Amino acid sequence: MSKATETAKTLILVFLATVIGMVITSGTDILSVSSWTDAKPYVAAGVTAVLVYVYNFLSPFDQRYGVGANDDLE
Repeated sequence: MSKATETAKTLILVFLATVIGMVITSGTDILSVSSWTDAKPYVAAGVTAVLVYVYNFLSPFDQRYGVGANDDLE
């Protein structure tokens, strides 16, 4: 798989894991979420988790991946 596919897979997993964790900790029945207002906190938590990746990707000081990646590390 390409790096882009692996990245997308990781971001989707992080988003879903965060949303599931939020549902579990809030004790909400997932079937009772019927409108955007009900789902908004869960989506916001997932987006926030994905933003950590975006921040690391854009940081020139993070050498693991993204803008600051050092190609010699691979």
